[in-house]
Amino acid sequence: MILRLVSLGMAVLVSITGTGCGSEEEPSVPRTQGRDVAPPTILASVIEARTVSVPLTVEVTGKVVARFQATLSSKVQGTVQELRVREGAAVSKGQTLVVLESRDLRADLAKAEAEVDNARTHLARMKGLFAKDSVARQEFDNARRAFKVAQAVRDAAQAQLSYTVIKAPFTSVITERLVEVGELASTGQPLLKIEDPGRLQLEATVGERDVKDVSKGDTITVVIDALEATPLEGKVVRVLPAGDPTTHTFLVKVALPPTPGLKSSMFGRMQLQKGVSRTILVPKAAVIERSQLTGLYVLGEDDRAYLRWIKVGRTLGNDLEVISGLNPGERLLADAAQGRDGARVEVIETTAQSSIP
Repeated sequence: MILRLVSLGMAVLVSITGTGCGSEEEPSVPRTQGRDVAPPTILASVIEARTVSVPLTVEVTGKVVARFQATLSSKVQGTVQELRVREGAAVSKGQTLVVLESRDLRADLAKAEAEVDNARTHLARMKGLFAKDSVARQEFDNARRAFKVAQAVRDAAQAQLSYTVIKAPFTSVITERLVEVGELASTGQPLLKIEDPGRLQLEATVGERDVKDVSKGDTITVVIDALEATPLEGKVVRVLPAGDPTTHTFLVKVALPPTPGLKSSMFGRMQLQKGVSRTILVPKAAVIERSQLTGLYVLGEDDRAYLRWIKVGRTLGNDLEVISGLNPGERLLADAAQGRDGARVEVIETTAQSSIP
């Protein structure tokens, strides 16, 4: 019995000893576990921020319209007998566009011409009798006045008849057709809309603070977004002297050069030059956007890149204007996509952002 207890104690002692030796052989926890790993060093081009002179431009949105446009209406009532054009048709000055039914007016003209013939005959007889002193001057004068009245009635009938033929007042294009053959056209009813597509202009409303910088004859740059082409050079043809009392804006009209694809009703942006201003510009590639924030990576004195939020203004070509958050002389990464907050930067090239590309 005693021998058995001794053997059991020896076994427990060996087990405890073996466990203690095994703990010394377990691998230790790495010292870096649970700690932030420093960002790697990056190779990058760096830009030195500088204040530059840039044009101070005010951009005003307007609409392209034809300088010469008209709505052709009926001066008399009549059924549309002929309609010789459709939308998009090019017409020449004096070309017949619409013909109204004119039987009643032709009858009125025939009656008026007959009255003229009767008045002429009566006047001739009165003239002969007056020469023979057979009628009083009053009767002769009455006959002469009656003849003039008959002529006036005939001329009015001719004018009414001429109104049944509507012609193009200038070389133009039909932009809208408002009636069809067989419809009754009332007096004053619009029939067609026309415009001259070769002479277009941009009409824009300019604020009272900027209108003083616009004068008739000025050359102004106009951008038509729909064309996606080189900006157009327009000329100011009119600045309306009276402004809108509610919005305090003035209508400015800028004649545009003939341009393929340019059409009325397109939107355009008129750029008013108001001198120059001093500001800091950075390339778009140097800027990073996150949600509603805009930032860039600025190099500190320890040559590490630190993300800094900034406020940007205008877009000038491939550059952005920095309103606040960056000082002249500071360095920043040329490509924000390379940036890592706190990363050490090995500069491979330093350039100065000193002008607009």
